[in-house]
Amino acid sequence: MGVSVAIQKQVLNFDENKKTVYVAKAQRSDVITSDKIAKYVAQDTGARPAQVKMILDTLVDSMMGWIEEGHGVKLGNFGSFMPTVKSASSEVAEKAGVKRVWVTFYAGKKLKERLAGVKYSTENEYSTAGTEDDNSTNEDSTGSSSSGEDNNPL
Repeated sequence: MGVSVAIQKQVLNFDENKKTVYVAKAQRSDVITSDKIAKYVAQDTGARPAQVKMILDTLVDSMMGWIEEGHGVKLGNFGSFMPTVKSASSEVAEKAGVKRVWVTFYAGKKLKERLAGVKYSTENEYSTAGTEDDNSTNEDSTGSSSSGEDNNPL
């Protein structure tokens, strides 16, 4: 299947000339919940879905606690979650501070490699050449192509 991408028109209101640009944005379908993940992992491993769900919930709670303490959390080759702050700068040190705190995700090497091969199709209502562009395979810098297909619904 792959990722559905739509071209969207945006007006840059901060620009004096109100310049118009076109941006490709992923059209996300449904969100996979932890219950669905637990069911899939249970089918794959033979464990009970309730046990897998309990493990997932414990993992998430532990990760939140570690991140609240300022630690980064790395989940194998999937990626890392790092606490990040947006600062308020000032010319006076006493007035500098933190505006907000959030988590930044950095994809791991294997996830990046898999994402490089993800199939996608583009719908572009603004194109004069046609309305749909199907990218069945992505080519890397070596010219070889990969489909990125997998039976895993996650």
